[in-house]
Amino acid sequence: MKLFLLLRKPFLIKRLFKGRHWHTIVSLIDADIVYMVEEDFGYRNYKDLIHNPGKTVYSFSKIVKLIEYLAMGIQIPVIGRILRYSFTIICCALSRLRRQRNYSELYTLLLNVLIATDFRKKQIYRWWYLMRFAIAVAQERQINWLVRDVVLEDNLILLGSLGPKPLKGYDVAYSFVGYSLWLFERGDIWGAINMVKIAELADETWGYPEYLHGWYGLFTTGVDSVEHFARAVHIDWSFLQRMKQDKTCREHPEVLHEVQRRTLVSK
Repeated sequence: MKLFLLLRKPFLIKRLFKGRHWHTIVSLIDADIVYMVEEDFGYRNYKDLIHNPGKTVYSFSKIVKLIEYLAMGIQIPVIGRILRYSFTIICCALSRLRRQRNYSELYTLLLNVLIATDFRKKQIYRWWYLMRFAIAVAQERQINWLVRDVVLEDNLILLGSLGPKPLKGYDVAYSFVGYSLWLFERGDIWGAINMVKIAELADETWGYPEYLHGWYGLFTTGVDSVEHFARAVHIDWSFLQRMKQDKTCREHPEVLHEVQRRTLVSK
């Protein structure tokens, strides 16, 4: 009899956020954990498991409790260094700290993991997943409780700028949009534009970076806002309605009119 632990990677969350701009992540979901007990795995394949589920035993609570117990030791000097090799245990620890609103320890853990080479070299997509979570929690605190940590923002921007390559995927795009918004709030418009350009290239199926690039152009010169707004609308038609509702965009009716003309003609 053999035990098998199946960890399904958290791509569902990525799809839920796809195509929209969310400033917060309401919960951290790492994986569905399935304990499977098989009598003779050598003679059973995936099709057998679907059509003959009687020999498969699912036990969620015991393994979740075990992971939560292990996650409590993640800050212990020696043991914690070993536990931080596990993405599942890291996510469990982060979830617990967030529920407790213990943001000091949460960011200490996140920064330690992001600085380390465990995920930076071998599992880049997980590194950027954790970076996106770090930014989302910082944004959540800023929006809900008006708490802003500029030093933390600087650290995350620096880590992301030196982050593992390739700079591709939604998590990367979300991260650089976060950096961009922070820089814009500080008055560094061109710094914000440079960051959002990276976001545009990281995920060309997400229209928000293009929309944000066009919106920045309304505050400076040298940016073709119409072009970027039109690209955003081509990716996601809802951005046209968003422009109509945005106070800054309504102050530039000529831009809105030209975006409508280009997108409607192309449709």
